[in-house]
Amino acid sequence: MANSWFDFKQFRVEQENAAFKVGTDACLLGAWLKPKNAQHILDIGTGSGVIALMLAQKSTALIEAIELDQLSSDQAADNFVKSLWTHRLQAIHIDLNDFVSKTNTKYDLIVCNPPFFAGSTKNIESRMSAARHEEYLSLESLLIHSYSLTNDIGQLALVMPFERLVQIEQECKKRKWFIERKLSVRPKKDREFNRVIVLLSKNKNTKMDCEELTLHTDNHTYTQEAKQLLKPYYLNL
Repeated sequence: MANSWFDFKQFRVEQENAAFKVGTDACLLGAWLKPKNAQHILDIGTGSGVIALMLAQKSTALIEAIELDQLSSDQAADNFVKSLWTHRLQAIHIDLNDFVSKTNTKYDLIVCNPPFFAGSTKNIESRMSAARHEEYLSLESLLIHSYSLTNDIGQLALVMPFERLVQIEQECKKRKWFIERKLSVRPKKDREFNRVIVLLSKNKNTKMDCEELTLHTDNHTYTQEAKQLLKPYYLNL
């Protein structure tokens, strides 16, 4: 059973009421991103708010975090209030479609750790099911809405199963997104890649920067490259 909280170096994430607990995917996405001079960031499907908090730690941006599940949204809001960056973080309980119709903000960066178990057997618990499945947020709708929500130099970052990389590339071509950075992740050096994190931009002339990351050694400890990436956040690194 997962703890009801997850402690990072500069903040704590309470997650007892969140539909989805803090996981490696979200932490890798948050650690890998470089917000640069982003002024407005949107976190779609924030859950407990972990990615938004990670980005708040290394930027000065105003960060809005939307979440469909009421209890998760309340949990994120509570985590934001208790953080060092409460004045720059806002949790909003709203569906993405409704949010698009109501906001006038054009974002510099949108981040999402989307549901990706499309077509698999749904969990019995409906809140967990919504957090994991594309029933409420398809890749296509994410790309379309994110395009309209970002400014001309805006970017979209997401983490997906590696097996869906081809689909991501195909959908990006349709929606005029271009892969600027790509991180392929594998659990150990003798294993296949199982996750991919991509940073998309609207610049058709962008040249893709391809990176690879092996998470664990044969002794089940973090590799040096993983430690370097996660060190600003994880305790005992």
